[in-house]
Amino acid sequence: MRQSGPEIEAAVLRVDGDTGTLTGTYKDGKALLSHFSGARPSVIELTPQANGTLDLTFKSPQGGARKLAPIRLAEARVKRLPEPTDPAQHTRVKNPNEPFKFSFPDFNGNLVSNTDARFKNKVVLVNVTGSWCPNCHDEAPFLELLYRKYRSLGLEIVALDFEEPEQRKDPTRLQAFIKRYGVEYTYLIAGEPSELRAKIARAENLNAWPTTFFLGRDGLVRGVHAGFAASASGEFNAQPKQGFASTVERLLSEESRASR
Repeated sequence: MRQSGPEIEAAVLRVDGDTGTLTGTYKDGKALLSHFSGARPSVIELTPQANGTLDLTFKSPQGGARKLAPIRLAEARVKRLPEPTDPAQHTRVKNPNEPFKFSFPDFNGNLVSNTDARFKNKVVLVNVTGSWCPNCHDEAPFLELLYRKYRSLGLEIVALDFEEPEQRKDPTRLQAFIKRYGVEYTYLIAGEPSELRAKIARAENLNAWPTTFFLGRDGLVRGVHAGFAASASGEFNAQPKQGFASTVERLLSEESRASR
């Protein structure tokens, strides 16, 4: 949270990313912050208490009004409460010794699979995404920059897109998403959001949008990152960017240990 006089900016970090930038003012003993987008409009009311705690009410069309109890990290540790979820540990694969398999159509209906020649001995980022997902909009331009920087060294990125039924019939929004961010990496139409776990059955605890799987040159999953925080989250936006780049560089430096 950042404050300049009565003006406040903040973001709430979650495992899938964040809420986007909440803006508002502090007046009459409380702060009222809001964020609007078609997918995640929200309002937060913060009231400081005399004992140094906060009363927090989070309002959204999806969840209504919810009273939450913020707690400082140091106090949470004293009480031995669980740490915030680590995005790098949230999702796993059931058998890390098996290649990550995918086989879905592109926009032209051509089936693209992990066994195709274009992916042989390449480092591959498999990105679970959807044009309806706000944090996917935050991540897509970064992935495109990453692809342009490292593809000549052996990086491929594959988006597995999950869209609502109406978008499957007329993908106007999805096409606008791809055009807006200049996406040049492989983009596949994997299914509907409700089909995520069935379509990627080898993953465990796969429930964050977006989620990115890091595949080594041998096709094995070498890491998974859940979510992607926007710039409103400051260091929590910078950290995954640095982590993605360092992981890609490390995997590119490795020799292929086995054929896909």
